[in-house]
Amino acid sequence: MNSPENDSPQEHLQEFAHILLPGESIIDIEKIPQSEPTRDPSALRELYRLARRDKLGKFNPPWASLALENEKDESENLHLYEALFGRDSLRVAVDVLPAYPELTRATILALAGDQGVESNIYREEEPGRIPHEVRDASDPIATRITKELGWQWPYYGSIDATPEYIRTIAQYCAEVPNGVSFLDEQFIHHQTGERVSVKDSFDQAVDWLVGRLDSNAEGLLEYKTAIPKGIENQSWKDSWDSYFHKDGTMANHEQGIASIEVQRVAYDALLDAAELSQDPAKEKEFLDRAEKLKSTILTEFWVDDDGGYFALGTDRDEAGALRKLKTKTSNMGHLLHSRLLTGDDPKLKKYREAIVRQVMSPAMRTNYGIRTLANDEVRYRPAAYHNGSIWLWDTHVIAQGLRNHGYNSLADTIDIGLLNTINESKAFPEYIRGDSIDEPLLNTEVVDIWDEAYQRTNRLEQPPQMIQAWSVAAALSIKLRNGSRHEPAEPIDEFEREILASIQ
Repeated sequence: MNSPENDSPQEHLQEFAHILLPGESIIDIEKIPQSEPTRDPSALRELYRLARRDKLGKFNPPWASLALENEKDESENLHLYEALFGRDSLRVAVDVLPAYPELTRATILALAGDQGVESNIYREEEPGRIPHEVRDASDPIATRITKELGWQWPYYGSIDATPEYIRTIAQYCAEVPNGVSFLDEQFIHHQTGERVSVKDSFDQAVDWLVGRLDSNAEGLLEYKTAIPKGIENQSWKDSWDSYFHKDGTMANHEQGIASIEVQRVAYDALLDAAELSQDPAKEKEFLDRAEKLKSTILTEFWVDDDGGYFALGTDRDEAGALRKLKTKTSNMGHLLHSRLLTGDDPKLKKYREAIVRQVMSPAMRTNYGIRTLANDEVRYRPAAYHNGSIWLWDTHVIAQGLRNHGYNSLADTIDIGLLNTINESKAFPEYIRGDSIDEPLLNTEVVDIWDEAYQRTNRLEQPPQMIQAWSVAAALSIKLRNGSRHEPAEPIDEFEREILASIQ
């Protein structure tokens, strides 16, 4: 697997010149040496490592990432996420649930043990909220973050971990034999030392979600950090520069931001809450709330330009008025992996087909996956963390969504590309570069720039984590579904045939 190389510093600087925006300049470029993989990739082997599976077969909740097994370099850049992250672990838990329900159970219980019980600004903790990142305060990375950013631990600064938690419990109850009995299981809460049932924890998470929706004028699930140096974008695309308007102007972080894929998770979580409710009045309330949120999503996030698409999200102007972030991103593809757009209504079909056309267009699709940002957007940078790179898990969510609507041939085509990326890299990288055409490319450098317009440093590029839990889980999910089959299924209709013809 090749990586971009440069013959001289001057040539290196010239390489970046065409993607720098006005007012940006390079501060530093640091090469990060990495070990070469020494054996073929094994998703099962890496899952066991990530979940620290013991000799008795017991799983722990998976860490977000690991370095290569033979990695001897001590660079922190290769060991950034060797900890429990709520969003990451829940995504893994859902993808491997059919084969490893005990891992899913361990993940739910671990996060339940750190569920928020009070309001604490320095942790961004709120009652019922599921943590974003769980570290011991003495962990070297935790110590550095606390010193630089002021966070306390666990840190709760994510908007989607809690509805994902609701969804994961509901899926466990639905798919595991006698899974509903799991709601009666009890655990010891880490902060309070009290014995709590999973059902109580589930209800507290639902209360947090409902409270957040009720506190918003439009009934959206918005985020805004509560502390000066908290995570500014509290969704999965959590880099500072990942939310912006069509002209490249940054979203207004002084007001709330609502990301499109977060709204679909909230919608599905409300449906899950209704299904697990034993109170008919509560069930109706959750269904009504879900229908209201659905209407708002279809109204406030849809954009008629460029063939039609769903905006990245919304922000607000200084007066608090809602504005669409009209950028084409992979986030819209997550709507397919939801109950939001299911049904025979011609309007819903229009939305589904518009999303498929966008994510499978040359601006977004490559042979190895879907770009996080379309390459005709102002802030597209092929190696940026969230603004043009290709994340394997993100692409697989889109493939899963295509399957939801019967587009198995398109989904198979995407999944085959993901498996090719893993086989060629001999690893499970966090992401690959979005300019890859003939082969998947990895970043090997940290590139920092100065942004004069916003008076801050921005990390333009960084190496991916080489064993990313999301990527491992995506590979396992594909293999669990497809077995040894490596050829796409037959298309189901003329629309799918048209899209397939356009990408061949």
